[in-house]
Amino acid sequence: MNIEHGMPARHIRSVTAKAAYSRAARKKLVEFKSKLEGVKVAIRHEIAKGRLRSSDKLEFEQRAMEIRLATAESRLMTLQKSREDEWEQLRDDLENAWEDLSQSINKLVARIKDQSG
Repeated sequence: MNIEHGMPARHIRSVTAKAAYSRAARKKLVEFKSKLEGVKVAIRHEIAKGRLRSSDKLEFEQRAMEIRLATAESRLMTLQKSREDEWEQLRDDLENAWEDLSQSINKLVARIKDQSG
């Protein structure tokens, strides 16, 4: 037991791990948002140059990417608000959301390259 805070040392380690993970996840979210904005700019640029045609499929993939970003952000907020005894379980949900988002971005980037190449 940590005498200074009156809490078990295990609880303090869990709080520290959760805080560290939350900070890293927030940074990752900002990076994904930036990457998503970069992809959108690239799409607009390629369309303006006539090297890429707007299509329902392209619009669908962009929207899917935005939904996956919103899902990841929501899961991060849920994790940050969670109790210390449940955050590690929620971390798996967030990791899955990151993976879905990453795959969505990669798929959209590949579509841009295929159509504009």
